[in-house]
Amino acid sequence: MICPSALALESAERYWNDHSKTRGNMPRTRSHSRAALVDNAMKTFWRIGYHAVSMGDLVRETGVSRGGIYSDFSGKQELFHACLDRYQDSVVTPVFAPVEAEDAGIDAIRAYFDNLLTGFESMDGVGIGCLVGNTLTQIDPTEKATRKKLEAHCMRLVTGFRKALAHENGADGPLSAADLDDLARYTMISAQGLWSYSRLTDDVAILRCYTDTLLASLKARLRGVSR
Repeated sequence: MICPSALALESAERYWNDHSKTRGNMPRTRSHSRAALVDNAMKTFWRIGYHAVSMGDLVRETGVSRGGIYSDFSGKQELFHACLDRYQDSVVTPVFAPVEAEDAGIDAIRAYFDNLLTGFESMDGVGIGCLVGNTLTQIDPTEKATRKKLEAHCMRLVTGFRKALAHENGADGPLSAADLDDLARYTMISAQGLWSYSRLTDDVAILRCYTDTLLASLKARLRGVSR
């Protein structure tokens, strides 16, 4: 099993920092870095929320002028979609690596939760949740392109959890294919709920207790204990 890497913790800590201080009102020239623009916009969307963020907020927080932003993106939605892609690469991939490893099992799922809870602790209990989870509570049903990206993130988690659970279940385990599908979705929804609640509490013990209960439930199902 792959253990949580230092890169994963550094990534979580880096993007969980509160960047609420104004970066100044002087915009960059058009020679700005597109990657830096996406990184800083991602932090802004993550902290404030997709619908609450204005173009003025993006100009202020990224240091890039409106013209500079529009030179790279057609508008706020296209920039946000680039931020969601960046979030997958820079945040989700490092912390979810244990679950997506070839030989992952229940211990890898535990490692995933422990990894992020350690990051939460290192920030003195200042959680801003998950960018995708935060957006799920705001998104309008008509925003189909954005919903598709959010659904892809959720499906990535489901796929990773299912593979790990299936590996743990083995060929002769008590869980059927349908059981594994249900349990993987249950784990994904539980994870999203956990990160959402992390925005409200500063007590990591509550989050660890929830994680322990979740893992105990998964292990019980893998032993054939019914719900």
